[in-house]
Amino acid sequence: RPAAEHGAESAHGARRGRHLLWYALVVLLVGINMRPAIVAVSPLLDEIRQATGLSNGAAGALSTLPLICFGIFAPLAPRLARRWGMERTLVAVLLVLLCGIAVRLVPSLFPLFAGSFLVGTAVAVANVVITVVIKRDFPRHVGLMSGLHTTMLVGGGAVAAAVTVPLRDSLSLSWAGGLAIWGVLALAAVLVWVPRLRRGREVPQTRAQADGSMWRSGLAWAVALFYAFQSLLYYTATTWLPSFYISHGYSEGGAGMLLAVCMGSAIVTSLLVPVWAQRSRRQSYLALGGTLLCVAAFVGLISAPTGAAVLWAVLLGLGLGAVLSLGITYMSMCARTTHDAGLLSAMSQCVGYLLAAVGPTTFGAARDLTGSWTAGLIALVILAVPMGLTGALAGRGSQIAH
Repeated sequence: RPAAEHGAESAHGARRGRHLLWYALVVLLVGINMRPAIVAVSPLLDEIRQATGLSNGAAGALSTLPLICFGIFAPLAPRLARRWGMERTLVAVLLVLLCGIAVRLVPSLFPLFAGSFLVGTAVAVANVVITVVIKRDFPRHVGLMSGLHTTMLVGGGAVAAAVTVPLRDSLSLSWAGGLAIWGVLALAAVLVWVPRLRRGREVPQTRAQADGSMWRSGLAWAVALFYAFQSLLYYTATTWLPSFYISHGYSEGGAGMLLAVCMGSAIVTSLLVPVWAQRSRRQSYLALGGTLLCVAAFVGLISAPTGAAVLWAVLLGLGLGAVLSLGITYMSMCARTTHDAGLLSAMSQCVGYLLAAVGPTTFGAARDLTGSWTAGLIALVILAVPMGLTGALAGRGSQIAH
């Protein structure tokens, strides 16, 4: 009998191991699809402007549209996950993402904005659901899985920044075709995921009043505002960095490579910072360290834009990777339950992306008005201060209590 029980436990352990391995693959597959369709716009932005007649402000609005979708649709994600199950929701997300990329194949303004809307809606839901999957299936390894997820997220963006223009050129595609290249990743994820689709486990139901109490928590607001300021810096910087370097004499490909250097550097801190965060009783020093790296990079871009271009790209990437991954990790670490993680993620991303949405458009408009990048970069330095402060408050080692 003891031998039989031991055998049953071993079989259960093997099944559990396969289950966790599968969900780790899900986290990676979804993560790597969450940025290329958005980031690919940046290295092609000048060409899109020339082909469509968009102003800098309107081009910034194009990059801002997915962020507005992130903010608007993030609160719907917990409801969708409870109704359909997280697995079915993720498949739906990938299909909507694929549709959005396909719509942008039509090289005109309406399909460009409509496709970007679909892409933003899909990623908005995925942003929240993945946080819940990590909290549900990897409660003892939140830091590691958050780091791997953020690494795939940032890595996918870095690859898109580096190879969108070279791939477009080698395949003799238009700018619309260059954006559509990244549908291959979404299609691959769908083909891998659908055959294994099964009825997902529901997130445990909680009383309705618990949902509203998240918005009355000071710690939840610290997490949300930290995520908001880092999102504003992240999307403004990654949207305009290629155009900044093109205006200083770099080619499209060269500017895209500097963006890739930035996002590639972010992979380092994206992987390491969540692991350090889980091993530390307090995470405030990580938020402040990431903030200082970002400030150093912005000051460098103001004072010597081409004198040490690679150095500024590396510092900026390290800083952005640190604060982005820490913001995502806070959503799981500061929540007591899986349900709370979903609510905190939805709140943080709603607040975060709606605030971040003003960044690229305002930065572009400032460039139009002043004819210089300096005013916008100074504003980013100033906005890094509340980012550091709210990140330090969120990293005091507490959890949200209802």
